[in-house]
Amino acid sequence: MRSARRTRNPAPATPGSDDAPYAWTTERILALGATTDLATAAGILGISRSAAYKLAARDAFPVPLFRAGAYYRVPTAPILRKLHLESPPVSTADHTDRAGADEDGGNSGGKSDTTGCSPPP
Repeated sequence: MRSARRTRNPAPATPGSDDAPYAWTTERILALGATTDLATAAGILGISRSAAYKLAARDAFPVPLFRAGAYYRVPTAPILRKLHLESPPVSTADHTDRAGADEDGGNSGGKSDTTGCSPPP
């Protein structure tokens, strides 16, 4: 007599949610850091894990990757470019696009020199 066959239930796509598909956004990809593992990169690109390892072994993965010991690492920036997503500019403070402008909105130089040197007579 044979025992009942066990079936495997697939893991939910999103932790804590059984009905919503897992969506990769630009912010979520950036939150991964500078690099991610091959399985995560494959999931982002819509490639199965086994196909990703086969492509990586043949140097045919759709984005550049590198091998670190026994592991493959994939930079996140090429993933964003491959998906035609632009990463937001990295900013450490709230600045406007006024590069090279003085406080009054004018360019540096002339009589409003901010270096402390006086203009030649």
